[in-house]
Amino acid sequence: MMGVSPITVRSWVNRGWLPATTTPGGHRRFIRQDVLALAGQQRSHRPAGGRPLRLLVVDDDPQFRGYMLELLGELLPDAEIEAAADGFEAGVKVVEFLPDIVLLDQSMPGLDGASVCRRIRGVPQLAAIRVIGITGHLDRRVERDMLAAGAECVLHKPLDVAALRQALGAKNVAARAGQVLTAG
Repeated sequence: MMGVSPITVRSWVNRGWLPATTTPGGHRRFIRQDVLALAGQQRSHRPAGGRPLRLLVVDDDPQFRGYMLELLGELLPDAEIEAAADGFEAGVKVVEFLPDIVLLDQSMPGLDGASVCRRIRGVPQLAAIRVIGITGHLDRRVERDMLAAGAECVLHKPLDVAALRQALGAKNVAARAGQVLTAG
């Protein structure tokens, strides 16, 4: 109804912004009027730019993808966060969801992260999307491929949360181009 991920809704409930009841099975239920009231507040509290920060997590590992959704929901509770399981789904979601930042795994079946990044960079209307590469490989060639494709930096798995915060908070993307962030 509001076009946000379940993580975002959970964050709203935890912050007390959206009243909810819980069923015996642990599912949350909402009153339609409460949701509509929150939707009106969200529109009125958005920055002059229009909408909240949008992030897209792209990773073929469902456990890592779930971890990232939870982590980003905690780090950026006001953000809208979506996920894609592979490069093809990422292409569809980038066009439909129009994220501000894509957190993109390099090693995926079908289209790898560098291929997805090149396709994003190849569309002028998507040029402002920030791409942060993620890899579980310690191979410098993988990093170079992601950076050459247009990623602003590459983070390593297991993910260093401080490095993720630093990458997400980067103000000057041009100054960071070519930087590789590794777990300490």
